[in-house]
Amino acid sequence: MDVLISGASIAGLTTAHWLSRHGHTVTVVERSDGLRSGGVSIDVRGEAVEVASAMGILEEIQQRRVPHEDVYRFVDRAGVTQAELRPAENVYESSVDVEISRDALSEILRRAVPEHVTFCYDTWITSITADPVPGSTRRAVALSDGSAVTVDLVVGADGMHSNVRNLVFGPEHQFVHHLGLYVSIAKRCNTVRVDAGSEVLNTPGRMVMLRSDGTSTSALLGFRSAWIDYDFRDVESQRQIVRAAFDGMNDWVAPAAVAEVVAADDFYFDSVSQIRMSSWWKDRSVLVGDAAYCASFFSGMGTTLAMVGARALAKCISAAAGDLTVALDSYDRRMQPVVAAAQAIAGQGAALLFPPTEQAIEERNATLQTVSRGPGPP
Repeated sequence: MDVLISGASIAGLTTAHWLSRHGHTVTVVERSDGLRSGGVSIDVRGEAVEVASAMGILEEIQQRRVPHEDVYRFVDRAGVTQAELRPAENVYESSVDVEISRDALSEILRRAVPEHVTFCYDTWITSITADPVPGSTRRAVALSDGSAVTVDLVVGADGMHSNVRNLVFGPEHQFVHHLGLYVSIAKRCNTVRVDAGSEVLNTPGRMVMLRSDGTSTSALLGFRSAWIDYDFRDVESQRQIVRAAFDGMNDWVAPAAVAEVVAADDFYFDSVSQIRMSSWWKDRSVLVGDAAYCASFFSGMGTTLAMVGARALAKCISAAAGDLTVALDSYDRRMQPVVAAAQAIAGQGAALLFPPTEQAIEERNATLQTVSRGPGPP
């Protein structure tokens, strides 16, 4: 089977590995001029650890895990710690979960893709239509470089703002469920630093986080807001949105952190949203990862869903013995409960990191202090 994958990030690379390993001819197109870089560290959790082991890359992932203390220190406006959270004590964490930089995982996954897979960078899909050859069930795909290919399956692994989803299923607004939050990131800061773990300042509806990966500090800014209508490719307008959202927040190191993020070469900004769809395939096109079932930035499950979904897709195709309808229906059924569970936990992270009022901030800190102290005497 000839397969065209749109997107060379976690979902696309993992899908390329598994589909090629199952004997299919795979081409990957990527809008960027190489592997995408930037972003904070990510988690390989639960079933994704098993996927990595089956790919033969788990040992390297573990060797390159982020060497830092996983603790969140919630500070007041003067930078004094008021409460702590250690996620390793959380029910969703386990001793085999691995935190790793996105760049490192992308490099590992890229090397795991067989050499005969074709990569076309600075290239994207411009249209997907039925093959005009009578009796054909294949898809005719036009590319941004002026070329065209005919394939048996198109895989959209191109993120929350998926181009494939837009072309095949319709406009994004039909599937995006906004959680009322926005986040912006600078991966490596020069003027602000923490030595270990994360330090978090909250004012009502706003968050400034400095996060160490053991070697450098990332700055994460978050704020509550209704949906903002903006061009997700217009970076300068996004910088203006961030400046306006944090105007007047002058406590702790907030001004320096905001300045770092807004000026960052690897500036990132997006809504905290989920993609909700009743099915992830249509007309010999299928979605994987955030394009299909983004659980949101604060679920901590995006990488895991991408890796698990990629292997599930390949397995379902192989098991169906060439019947794509059966295969893709099976993929839907296999992933629906996994996605539902991951999307359900996203609100917990949002409530913890974005308290909407001063009272909510105080209650969060008091709850964490009580947990850290443990139960009192009888």
